[in-house]
Amino acid sequence: MLESQAPERPSGPSERQARSLVVALGEALERRHVMYCCQWKGNWKKRRWMSGEGDIDLLVERSTEPHFTAVLEELGFRRCTPPLEARVAGLESCFGLDPATGRLIHVHVHYQLLTGGFWTTIYRLPFERSLLESATHRNVFRTPAPEFELLVFAIRMVQRYRWRDLLREPGWLKAIQGELDALLKEAELHRLGDVMAQHLPTVDLAFVDECLASLRPGYSRWRRIALRRDLHDRLRAHAKQAPLRLKLWRLVRSVITLQGRLGGRMAKKGFAHGGTVIALVGGDGAGKSTCVQELARWLGGDLAVMTAHLGRPPRSGLTLAVGALLKLRRLILGNSGDEEGTEFPGYLYCLRDLCTARDRYRLYLQARRFALAGGIALCERYPMPQNWELAGPRLGAFAARLQRTVIGRWLLGTERRYYQHILAPDVLVVLQIDPEAAVQRKTTEPAEYVRTRNRIVRSADWSGSGARFVDAGRPLAQVVEDLKVLIWSAL
Repeated sequence: MLESQAPERPSGPSERQARSLVVALGEALERRHVMYCCQWKGNWKKRRWMSGEGDIDLLVERSTEPHFTAVLEELGFRRCTPPLEARVAGLESCFGLDPATGRLIHVHVHYQLLTGGFWTTIYRLPFERSLLESATHRNVFRTPAPEFELLVFAIRMVQRYRWRDLLREPGWLKAIQGELDALLKEAELHRLGDVMAQHLPTVDLAFVDECLASLRPGYSRWRRIALRRDLHDRLRAHAKQAPLRLKLWRLVRSVITLQGRLGGRMAKKGFAHGGTVIALVGGDGAGKSTCVQELARWLGGDLAVMTAHLGRPPRSGLTLAVGALLKLRRLILGNSGDEEGTEFPGYLYCLRDLCTARDRYRLYLQARRFALAGGIALCERYPMPQNWELAGPRLGAFAARLQRTVIGRWLLGTERRYYQHILAPDVLVVLQIDPEAAVQRKTTEPAEYVRTRNRIVRSADWSGSGARFVDAGRPLAQVVEDLKVLIWSAL
Protein backbone atom coordinates (compact mmCIF):
# COMPACT_ATOMS: atom_id res chain seq x y z
CA MET A 1 0.00 0.00 0.00
CA LEU A 2 1.39 3.40 -0.91
CA GLU A 3 2.03 5.54 2.14
CA SER A 4 2.04 8.97 0.56
CA GLN A 5 1.79 10.40 -2.87
CA ALA A 6 3.32 13.40 -4.59
CA PRO A 7 1.27 16.58 -4.18
CA GLU A 8 -1.29 17.15 -6.86
CA ARG A 9 -0.17 19.65 -9.47
CA PRO A 10 -2.49 22.33 -10.69
CA SER A 11 -2.92 22.22 -14.41
CA GLY A 12 -3.70 24.64 -17.18
CA PRO A 13 -4.38 28.27 -16.29
CA SER A 14 -4.20 27.69 -12.53
CA GLU A 15 -0.43 27.20 -12.83
CA ARG A 16 -0.06 30.69 -14.20
CA GLN A 17 -2.24 32.05 -11.39
CA ALA A 18 0.00 30.73 -8.61
CA ARG A 19 0.15 33.38 -5.94
CA SER A 20 3.42 35.18 -5.33
CA LEU A 21 4.95 34.40 -1.94
CA VAL A 22 6.33 37.96 -1.82
CA VAL A 23 2.86 39.47 -2.16
CA ALA A 24 1.45 36.99 0.37
CA LEU A 25 4.20 37.98 2.83
CA GLY A 26 3.40 41.68 2.52
CA GLU A 27 -0.31 41.06 3.05
CA ALA A 28 0.25 38.74 6.02
CA LEU A 29 2.50 41.27 7.77
CA GLU A 30 -0.28 43.85 7.51
CA ARG A 31 -2.95 41.42 8.62
CA ARG A 32 -0.93 40.40 11.70
CA HIS A 33 -0.14 44.04 12.55
CA VAL A 34 3.60 43.46 12.54
CA MET A 35 5.59 46.66 13.05
CA TYR A 36 8.22 46.44 10.33
CA CYS A 37 9.59 48.11 7.23
CA CYS A 38 11.72 47.18 4.29
CA GLN A 39 15.04 48.32 5.66
CA TRP A 40 16.50 49.79 2.48
CA LYS A 41 15.97 49.92 -1.26
CA GLY A 42 12.28 49.42 -0.63
CA ASN A 43 11.25 50.87 -3.96
CA TRP A 44 14.21 49.79 -6.05
CA LYS A 45 14.25 46.02 -5.64
CA LYS A 46 10.63 45.08 -6.26
CA ARG A 47 11.36 43.47 -9.63
CA ARG A 48 14.17 41.43 -8.10
CA TRP A 49 12.00 40.39 -5.14
CA MET A 50 9.20 39.22 -7.38
CA SER A 51 11.60 37.11 -9.47
CA GLY A 52 13.35 35.65 -6.40
CA GLU A 53 16.70 37.17 -7.41
CA GLY A 54 17.27 39.55 -4.50
CA ASP A 55 17.15 39.41 -0.72
CA ILE A 56 14.30 41.14 1.10
CA ASP A 57 15.76 43.09 4.05
CA LEU A 58 13.12 43.65 6.72
CA LEU A 59 13.58 45.58 9.95
CA VAL A 60 11.18 44.16 12.56
CA GLU A 61 10.26 45.76 15.88
CA ARG A 62 11.29 43.23 18.51
CA SER A 63 8.03 43.55 20.45
CA THR A 64 6.16 42.20 17.40
CA GLU A 65 8.57 39.32 16.78
CA PRO A 66 6.02 36.65 17.88
CA HIS A 67 3.55 37.92 15.24
CA PHE A 68 6.32 37.99 12.65
CA THR A 69 7.31 34.43 13.51
CA ALA A 70 3.69 33.35 13.10
CA VAL A 71 3.65 34.89 9.60
CA LEU A 72 6.79 32.98 8.63
CA GLU A 73 5.34 29.69 9.87
CA GLU A 74 2.04 30.36 8.13
CA LEU A 75 3.78 30.88 4.77
CA GLY A 76 6.17 27.95 5.08
CA PHE A 77 9.42 29.86 5.62
CA ARG A 78 12.40 28.05 7.13
CA ARG A 79 14.96 29.70 9.39
CA CYS A 80 18.62 29.26 8.43
CA THR A 81 21.87 30.06 10.17
CA PRO A 82 25.15 31.20 8.57
CA PRO A 83 28.54 29.69 9.47
CA LEU A 84 29.70 30.47 13.00
CA GLU A 85 32.18 33.16 11.92
CA ALA A 86 29.47 34.97 9.94
CA ARG A 87 26.79 35.09 12.63
CA VAL A 88 25.65 38.50 13.82
CA ALA A 89 23.36 39.06 16.79
CA GLY A 90 20.07 40.60 15.70
CA LEU A 91 20.14 39.12 12.17
CA GLU A 92 18.58 35.97 10.77
CA SER A 93 17.81 34.51 7.36
CA CYS A 94 14.58 32.83 6.32
CA PHE A 95 13.78 31.06 3.06
CA GLY A 96 10.43 30.21 1.50
CA LEU A 97 9.36 28.50 -1.71
CA ASP A 98 7.56 30.85 -4.11
CA PRO A 99 4.92 28.83 -6.00
CA ALA A 100 4.73 31.53 -8.68
CA THR A 101 8.38 31.21 -9.75
CA GLY A 102 9.60 27.96 -8.17
CA ARG A 103 12.46 29.92 -6.63
CA LEU A 104 13.47 30.39 -3.01
CA ILE A 105 12.67 33.78 -1.49
CA HIS A 106 15.33 34.96 0.97
CA VAL A 107 14.10 37.23 3.76
CA HIS A 108 16.93 38.83 5.69
CA VAL A 109 15.47 39.81 9.06
CA HIS A 110 16.98 42.61 11.16
CA TYR A 111 15.88 43.19 14.74
CA GLN A 112 18.29 46.12 14.96
CA LEU A 113 19.17 48.67 12.30
CA LEU A 114 22.58 47.34 11.29
CA THR A 115 24.85 48.26 8.40
CA GLY A 116 28.16 46.80 7.28
CA GLY A 117 29.50 43.27 7.00
CA PHE A 118 30.67 40.76 9.59
CA TRP A 119 34.11 40.67 7.92
CA THR A 120 34.71 44.43 8.35
CA THR A 121 32.76 46.64 10.75
CA ILE A 122 29.07 46.57 11.69
CA TYR A 123 27.35 49.72 12.91
CA ARG A 124 24.06 49.90 14.73
CA LEU A 125 22.05 53.02 13.93
CA PRO A 126 20.04 53.56 17.13
CA PHE A 127 16.91 55.14 15.67
CA GLU A 128 14.95 52.01 14.72
CA ARG A 129 11.76 53.20 16.42
CA SER A 130 11.66 56.52 14.63
CA LEU A 131 12.39 54.85 11.31
CA LEU A 132 9.64 52.28 11.84
CA GLU A 133 7.10 54.92 12.87
CA SER A 134 7.79 56.82 9.66
CA ALA A 135 7.06 53.79 7.47
CA THR A 136 4.13 53.74 5.06
CA HIS A 137 2.80 50.96 2.83
CA ARG A 138 4.17 51.37 -0.69
CA ASN A 139 4.38 48.71 -3.37
CA VAL A 140 4.54 45.36 -1.55
CA PHE A 141 6.00 46.28 1.83
CA ARG A 142 6.11 49.18 4.25
CA THR A 143 9.08 51.43 3.60
CA PRO A 144 10.52 54.24 5.73
CA ALA A 145 10.16 57.90 4.93
CA PRO A 146 12.49 58.95 2.07
CA GLU A 147 14.69 61.04 4.37
CA PHE A 148 15.39 58.00 6.56
CA GLU A 149 16.11 55.92 3.47
CA LEU A 150 18.50 58.62 2.26
CA LEU A 151 20.31 58.84 5.60
CA VAL A 152 20.83 55.07 5.86
CA PHE A 153 21.76 54.96 2.18
CA ALA A 154 24.47 57.62 2.65
CA ILE A 155 25.98 55.82 5.65
CA ARG A 156 25.97 52.45 3.90
CA MET A 157 27.62 53.81 0.76
CA VAL A 158 30.37 55.66 2.64
CA GLN A 159 31.15 52.40 4.45
CA ARG A 160 31.95 50.85 1.07
CA TYR A 161 34.93 53.09 0.32
CA ARG A 162 38.23 51.22 0.26
CA TRP A 163 41.88 52.16 -0.12
CA ARG A 164 41.89 50.68 -3.61
CA ASP A 165 39.41 53.40 -4.61
CA LEU A 166 42.35 55.81 -4.61
CA LEU A 167 43.43 54.22 -7.90
CA ARG A 168 40.08 54.57 -9.67
CA GLU A 169 36.45 55.47 -9.12
CA PRO A 170 34.50 52.74 -7.27
CA GLY A 171 32.84 50.44 -9.80
CA TRP A 172 29.48 50.62 -8.01
CA LEU A 173 29.30 54.42 -8.00
CA LYS A 174 27.67 54.76 -11.41
CA ALA A 175 24.99 52.18 -10.63
CA ILE A 176 23.63 54.07 -7.60
CA GLN A 177 23.10 57.45 -9.28
CA GLY A 178 19.48 56.78 -10.24
CA GLU A 179 18.52 55.73 -6.71
CA LEU A 180 20.41 58.67 -5.23
CA ASP A 181 18.60 61.15 -7.49
CA ALA A 182 15.20 59.68 -6.63
CA LEU A 183 15.83 59.80 -2.88
CA LEU A 184 17.15 63.37 -3.02
CA LYS A 185 14.03 64.39 -4.92
CA GLU A 186 11.69 62.93 -2.31
CA ALA A 187 13.55 63.45 0.96
CA GLU A 188 13.24 66.40 3.33
CA LEU A 189 16.53 66.21 5.18
CA HIS A 190 15.72 69.01 7.61
CA ARG A 191 13.18 66.68 9.25
CA LEU A 192 16.04 64.45 10.38
CA GLY A 193 17.65 67.13 12.52
CA ASP A 194 15.60 66.38 15.64
CA VAL A 195 15.95 62.61 15.23
CA MET A 196 19.73 62.77 14.92
CA ALA A 197 20.00 65.26 17.77
CA GLN A 198 18.13 62.82 20.04
CA HIS A 199 19.43 59.44 18.88
CA LEU A 200 22.66 60.09 16.98
CA PRO A 201 24.10 63.46 18.06
CA THR A 202 27.55 62.61 16.65
CA VAL A 203 26.12 62.85 13.10
CA ASP A 204 24.85 66.21 11.84
CA LEU A 205 23.25 67.40 8.62
CA ALA A 206 26.46 68.99 7.38
CA PHE A 207 28.22 65.64 7.59
CA VAL A 208 25.31 63.89 5.83
CA ASP A 209 25.48 66.49 3.04
CA GLU A 210 29.21 65.80 2.66
CA CYS A 211 28.57 62.05 2.50
CA LEU A 212 25.98 62.55 -0.25
CA ALA A 213 28.30 64.82 -2.20
CA SER A 214 31.00 62.12 -2.08
CA LEU A 215 28.68 59.77 -3.98
CA ARG A 216 28.93 61.88 -7.13
CA PRO A 217 31.60 61.13 -9.75
CA GLY A 218 34.58 63.45 -9.65
CA TYR A 219 34.68 63.85 -5.88
CA SER A 220 38.13 63.78 -4.26
CA ARG A 221 39.25 60.18 -3.80
CA TRP A 222 41.38 61.04 -0.78
CA ARG A 223 38.44 62.84 0.79
CA ARG A 224 36.29 59.75 0.39
CA ILE A 225 38.76 57.71 2.45
CA ALA A 226 38.85 60.49 5.04
CA LEU A 227 35.02 60.49 5.16
CA ARG A 228 34.93 56.78 5.87
CA ARG A 229 37.35 57.30 8.75
CA ASP A 230 35.31 60.25 10.00
CA LEU A 231 32.15 58.12 9.86
CA HIS A 232 33.83 55.45 11.97
CA ASP A 233 34.91 58.04 14.57
CA ARG A 234 31.35 59.40 14.79
CA LEU A 235 29.81 55.92 15.13
CA ARG A 236 32.57 54.35 17.22
CA ALA A 237 30.25 53.78 20.19
CA HIS A 238 27.91 51.76 17.95
CA ALA A 239 30.59 49.79 16.08
CA LYS A 240 31.48 46.12 16.21
CA GLN A 241 34.67 45.35 14.34
CA ALA A 242 35.52 41.95 12.93
CA PRO A 243 38.24 40.05 14.83
CA LEU A 244 41.74 40.45 13.42
CA ARG A 245 41.99 36.70 12.79
CA LEU A 246 38.88 36.83 10.58
CA LYS A 247 40.27 39.74 8.57
CA LEU A 248 43.61 37.95 8.11
CA TRP A 249 41.86 34.71 7.16
CA ARG A 250 39.79 36.45 4.50
CA LEU A 251 42.88 38.22 3.16
CA VAL A 252 44.90 35.01 2.91
CA ARG A 253 42.01 33.13 1.32
CA SER A 254 41.45 35.93 -1.18
CA VAL A 255 45.12 35.80 -2.23
CA ILE A 256 45.23 31.99 -2.46
CA THR A 257 41.98 31.73 -4.45
CA LEU A 258 42.62 34.85 -6.59
CA GLN A 259 39.57 36.54 -5.04
CA GLY A 260 37.40 33.46 -5.40
CA ARG A 261 38.31 32.60 -9.00
CA LEU A 262 39.83 29.30 -7.84
CA GLY A 263 36.98 28.38 -5.49
CA GLY A 264 37.15 28.82 -1.73
CA ARG A 265 33.73 30.40 -1.29
CA MET A 266 32.36 31.02 2.18
CA ALA A 267 30.40 28.19 3.73
CA LYS A 268 26.69 28.59 3.11
CA LYS A 269 23.72 28.69 5.45
CA GLY A 270 22.27 25.64 7.17
CA PHE A 271 18.78 25.07 8.54
CA ALA A 272 18.40 26.24 12.13
CA HIS A 273 16.27 23.20 13.02
CA GLY A 274 18.77 20.76 11.50
CA GLY A 275 19.54 19.42 8.05
CA THR A 276 18.04 16.61 6.03
CA VAL A 277 19.19 13.53 4.10
CA ILE A 278 17.05 13.21 0.98
CA ALA A 279 17.16 10.10 -1.19
CA LEU A 280 15.87 9.89 -4.76
CA VAL A 281 15.55 6.29 -5.87
CA GLY A 282 14.28 4.77 -9.09
CA GLY A 283 15.25 2.59 -12.00
CA ASP A 284 17.52 3.54 -14.87
CA GLY A 285 15.99 6.23 -17.06
CA ALA A 286 13.85 7.69 -14.25
CA GLY A 287 15.97 10.87 -14.22
CA LYS A 288 17.51 10.58 -10.76
CA SER A 289 20.82 12.25 -11.62
CA THR A 290 19.17 15.04 -13.59
CA CYS A 291 16.67 15.73 -10.80
CA VAL A 292 19.43 15.76 -8.18
CA GLN A 293 21.39 18.28 -10.27
CA GLU A 294 18.32 20.50 -10.71
CA LEU A 295 17.48 20.38 -7.01
CA ALA A 296 21.09 21.13 -6.04
CA ARG A 297 21.08 24.14 -8.36
CA TRP A 298 17.78 25.33 -6.89
CA LEU A 299 18.79 24.98 -3.24
CA GLY A 300 22.51 25.62 -3.52
CA GLY A 301 22.47 29.35 -4.20
CA ASP A 302 22.47 30.25 -0.49
CA LEU A 303 21.99 26.97 1.35
CA ALA A 304 24.54 24.30 2.20
CA VAL A 305 23.90 21.40 -0.21
CA MET A 306 25.89 18.29 -1.08
CA THR A 307 25.15 15.55 -3.59
CA ALA A 308 26.06 11.90 -3.14
CA HIS A 309 25.78 9.00 -5.58
CA LEU A 310 25.87 5.99 -3.28
CA GLY A 311 25.70 3.61 -6.21
CA ARG A 312 29.09 4.88 -7.42
CA PRO A 313 30.82 6.33 -4.34
CA PRO A 314 34.32 7.81 -4.51
CA ARG A 315 36.77 4.95 -4.33
CA SER A 316 39.14 4.81 -1.40
CA GLY A 317 42.82 3.90 -1.68
CA LEU A 318 42.03 0.35 -0.57
CA THR A 319 39.37 0.00 -3.28
CA LEU A 320 41.77 1.29 -5.93
CA ALA A 321 44.45 -1.15 -4.77
CA VAL A 322 42.07 -4.12 -4.95
CA GLY A 323 40.92 -2.96 -8.38
CA ALA A 324 44.53 -2.80 -9.56
CA LEU A 325 45.10 -6.37 -8.35
CA LEU A 326 42.02 -7.53 -10.27
CA LYS A 327 43.28 -5.91 -13.46
CA LEU A 328 46.68 -7.51 -12.95
CA ARG A 329 45.02 -10.88 -12.43
CA ARG A 330 43.04 -10.51 -15.67
CA LEU A 331 46.23 -9.70 -17.57
CA ILE A 332 48.01 -12.75 -16.20
CA LEU A 333 45.23 -15.35 -15.95
CA GLY A 334 42.56 -13.97 -18.23
CA ASN A 335 38.95 -13.28 -17.21
CA SER A 336 38.44 -16.32 -14.95
CA GLY A 337 35.42 -16.50 -12.68
CA ASP A 338 31.81 -15.50 -13.19
CA GLU A 339 31.98 -12.00 -11.73
CA GLU A 340 28.39 -10.98 -12.48
CA GLY A 341 26.70 -14.39 -12.33
CA THR A 342 25.96 -16.98 -9.67
CA GLU A 343 29.25 -18.90 -9.94
CA PHE A 344 31.71 -18.07 -7.17
CA PRO A 345 34.09 -15.46 -8.67
CA GLY A 346 36.92 -15.79 -6.15
CA TYR A 347 37.90 -14.09 -2.92
CA LEU A 348 39.52 -11.10 -4.64
CA TYR A 349 36.24 -10.21 -6.35
CA CYS A 350 34.43 -10.62 -3.04
CA LEU A 351 36.94 -8.29 -1.39
CA ARG A 352 36.22 -5.74 -4.11
CA ASP A 353 32.47 -5.94 -3.28
CA LEU A 354 33.29 -5.45 0.40
CA CYS A 355 35.36 -2.37 -0.48
CA THR A 356 32.37 -1.00 -2.42
CA ALA A 357 30.17 -1.51 0.65
CA ARG A 358 32.76 0.32 2.75
CA ASP A 359 32.93 3.22 0.27
CA ARG A 360 29.14 3.52 0.29
CA TYR A 361 29.09 3.55 4.05
CA ARG A 362 31.82 6.23 4.19
CA LEU A 363 29.86 8.41 1.77
CA TYR A 364 26.71 7.80 3.81
CA LEU A 365 28.57 9.03 6.91
CA GLN A 366 29.56 12.20 5.07
CA ALA A 367 25.95 12.84 4.12
CA ARG A 368 24.69 12.23 7.66
CA ARG A 369 27.30 14.50 9.23
CA PHE A 370 26.63 17.18 6.63
CA ALA A 371 22.93 17.09 7.52
CA LEU A 372 23.78 17.11 11.23
CA ALA A 373 25.47 20.49 10.66
CA GLY A 374 22.28 21.85 9.05
CA GLY A 375 22.95 21.03 5.39
CA ILE A 376 20.86 19.23 2.79
CA ALA A 377 22.31 15.98 1.43
CA LEU A 378 20.78 14.95 -1.92
CA CYS A 379 21.46 11.26 -2.50
CA GLU A 380 20.78 8.97 -5.42
CA ARG A 381 20.99 5.18 -5.70
CA TYR A 382 20.52 5.06 -1.92
CA PRO A 383 20.92 1.50 -0.55
CA MET A 384 17.64 0.29 0.98
CA PRO A 385 16.24 -3.22 1.42
CA GLN A 386 13.70 -2.51 -1.33
CA ASN A 387 16.41 -1.77 -3.91
CA TRP A 388 19.35 -3.85 -2.67
CA GLU A 389 19.41 -5.59 -6.02
CA LEU A 390 20.46 -2.23 -7.51
CA ALA A 391 22.75 -1.00 -4.73
CA GLY A 392 23.17 -3.39 -1.87
CA PRO A 393 24.95 -6.49 -0.53
CA ARG A 394 26.30 -8.82 -3.21
CA LEU A 395 28.04 -11.53 -1.24
CA GLY A 396 24.83 -13.17 -0.06
CA ALA A 397 24.60 -14.94 -3.44
CA PHE A 398 27.79 -16.85 -2.50
CA ALA A 399 26.95 -17.38 1.17
CA ALA A 400 27.05 -21.18 0.94
CA ARG A 401 30.63 -21.08 -0.35
CA LEU A 402 31.84 -18.26 1.89
CA GLN A 403 30.48 -19.83 5.08
CA ARG A 404 33.01 -22.66 4.73
CA THR A 405 36.03 -20.50 5.59
CA VAL A 406 36.97 -17.96 8.27
CA ILE A 407 37.80 -15.36 5.61
CA GLY A 408 34.53 -15.97 3.82
CA ARG A 409 32.50 -15.59 7.03
CA TRP A 410 34.36 -12.37 7.80
CA LEU A 411 33.62 -10.99 4.31
CA LEU A 412 29.93 -11.85 4.65
CA GLY A 413 29.53 -10.44 8.14
CA THR A 414 31.45 -7.23 7.45
CA GLU A 415 29.51 -6.43 4.28
CA ARG A 416 26.23 -7.11 6.07
CA ARG A 417 27.17 -4.75 8.91
CA TYR A 418 28.05 -1.91 6.53
CA TYR A 419 24.62 -2.04 4.90
CA GLN A 420 22.79 -2.51 8.20
CA HIS A 421 24.40 0.70 9.48
CA ILE A 422 23.10 2.68 6.50
CA LEU A 423 19.82 3.86 8.00
CA ALA A 424 16.80 5.09 6.06
CA PRO A 425 16.98 8.68 4.77
CA ASP A 426 14.95 11.48 6.34
CA VAL A 427 13.02 11.97 3.09
CA LEU A 428 12.59 9.16 0.56
CA VAL A 429 11.30 9.92 -2.94
CA VAL A 430 10.62 7.14 -5.42
CA LEU A 431 10.71 8.22 -9.07
CA GLN A 432 8.36 5.89 -10.94
CA ILE A 433 8.40 5.45 -14.70
CA ASP A 434 6.97 2.85 -17.06
CA PRO A 435 9.75 0.39 -18.01
CA GLU A 436 9.11 0.90 -21.73
CA ALA A 437 9.39 4.68 -21.35
CA ALA A 438 12.63 4.14 -19.42
CA VAL A 439 14.00 2.05 -22.28
CA GLN A 440 13.34 4.90 -24.72
CA ARG A 441 15.17 7.33 -22.44
CA LYS A 442 18.12 5.15 -21.44
CA THR A 443 19.54 4.25 -24.83
CA THR A 444 23.09 3.72 -23.52
CA GLU A 445 22.14 0.45 -21.78
CA PRO A 446 20.60 -2.80 -23.11
CA ALA A 447 16.83 -2.61 -23.18
CA GLU A 448 16.21 -5.71 -21.05
CA TYR A 449 18.69 -4.49 -18.45
CA VAL A 450 16.78 -1.19 -18.13
CA ARG A 451 13.40 -2.97 -17.98
CA THR A 452 14.59 -5.30 -15.24
CA ARG A 453 15.95 -2.55 -13.03
CA ASN A 454 12.75 -0.52 -13.32
CA ARG A 455 10.60 -3.54 -12.56
CA ILE A 456 12.61 -4.07 -9.36
CA VAL A 457 11.65 -0.58 -8.17
CA ARG A 458 8.01 -0.82 -9.27
CA SER A 459 7.43 -4.24 -7.70
CA ALA A 460 9.17 -3.45 -4.38
CA ASP A 461 7.06 -3.20 -1.23
CA TRP A 462 7.57 0.37 -0.07
CA SER A 463 5.01 0.15 2.75
CA GLY A 464 6.44 1.29 6.06
CA SER A 465 9.25 3.23 4.37
CA GLY A 466 7.52 6.61 4.31
CA ALA A 467 8.21 6.86 0.59
CA ARG A 468 6.73 9.68 -1.49
CA PHE A 469 6.01 8.80 -5.11
CA VAL A 470 6.51 11.04 -8.13
CA ASP A 471 5.56 10.20 -11.70
CA ALA A 472 8.88 10.57 -13.53
CA GLY A 473 7.43 9.83 -16.95
CA ARG A 474 6.40 13.45 -17.47
CA PRO A 475 8.53 16.33 -18.79
CA LEU A 476 11.47 17.23 -16.56
CA ALA A 477 10.11 20.68 -15.64
CA GLN A 478 6.91 19.17 -14.23
CA VAL A 479 8.79 16.49 -12.29
CA VAL A 480 11.18 19.04 -10.77
CA GLU A 481 8.28 21.34 -9.87
CA ASP A 482 6.60 18.55 -7.92
CA LEU A 483 9.89 17.63 -6.26
CA LYS A 484 10.45 21.18 -5.09
CA VAL A 485 7.05 21.35 -3.40
CA LEU A 486 7.41 17.89 -1.89
CA ILE A 487 10.93 18.38 -0.59
CA TRP A 488 10.41 21.90 0.75
CA SER A 489 7.37 20.77 2.73
CA ALA A 490 9.46 17.98 4.29
CA LEU A 491 12.52 20.04 5.24
